[in-house]
Amino acid sequence: MTDAIPGCSILTVTADTSADVAKVFRAVYGESFPVRYVYHPDQFMAEIRGERLCAALAVDHDGEAVGYASIYRNAPNPLIWEGGNLVLIPGRGDDRLAWSLMAYFKAPGRLPGPSPDGFYSESVCHHYFTQVGCAKLGFIDCAIELDQLAGASFAEHRPDSERVACVVQFCEQTDPPGPAFLPERYEHLLRELAGPLRPRSFLVSGSPLPEEGTTTSSDSHYAFARTWKVSVSDVGGDWESWLDSLLAQARQRQVVSLQVILSTGLRCIGAAVEAMRKRGFFLGGLFPRWFGGDGIMLQQVLGKAPDYDGIKLYTPRARTLLGMIRDDWNAVGSGQAR
Repeated sequence: MTDAIPGCSILTVTADTSADVAKVFRAVYGESFPVRYVYHPDQFMAEIRGERLCAALAVDHDGEAVGYASIYRNAPNPLIWEGGNLVLIPGRGDDRLAWSLMAYFKAPGRLPGPSPDGFYSESVCHHYFTQVGCAKLGFIDCAIELDQLAGASFAEHRPDSERVACVVQFCEQTDPPGPAFLPERYEHLLRELAGPLRPRSFLVSGSPLPEEGTTTSSDSHYAFARTWKVSVSDVGGDWESWLDSLLAQARQRQVVSLQVILSTGLRCIGAAVEAMRKRGFFLGGLFPRWFGGDGIMLQQVLGKAPDYDGIKLYTPRARTLLGMIRDDWNAVGSGQAR
């Protein structure tokens, strides 16, 4: 347990306190929060025992839960953790408590396994709060995921048809491996995005696509959000047909936000990116340490034009990046809804 603000403390969730997690979510979202295990203590503890999740509760002086935050593994690299699901019961906490919850997991010994390579947040862009909190904790804006979430996922965000973008913010804890290969087209921008992170060794990709082999990937499909995130660790001779199949599957699944993250360990990443741009993919940004080394994210928003007008960005860096993303979206011919 650690002190947060006067009258409140933060403690790691255990089996004895796991039922209190649902109380926090019901106070804010009722039964509508899309990550269903938060309502079921047995499922919740299975995530913790599997070392896929760490969670913390803020409790008042009577031991009543007033807030919650968690951190979980979602990347191919198990040594980076995503922070999210920061929830405060209305009227029971303030900004200081929220930021204490966000910082809780950065203290040594709070996470299972080896020391992390870093932490990241997909901070929502329909308000500034999470972006501000991460910036205060030293996180760096690295990518913007357009139309990432359904507006219906947020009690305060209506109408339900709207979409919510996210800023990927990263806090690096260890030195990266190298070298990292960059597509010539995006070299300057990616170097700028990596500038505030730990030093990196970069080379410009000049290799052609391979003639043999198969593409290797892993993915997370969030049907409730209509979002599909695909991580590509190796590109094979089937790359172009693999992309065509991916797009066909995305349309069949009625995906809105399609994101493909390419490893910067790929010597052919420049050629791979050009094949993607011919199919309407455009820049998303840098995903630091996603594969151990970095990843570069390209994206599509399917079935509609991106909701640029609804995006609120806290830092000048993020606003500059959004302008470059929008320019690239126009450059690949995505100015019309797909």
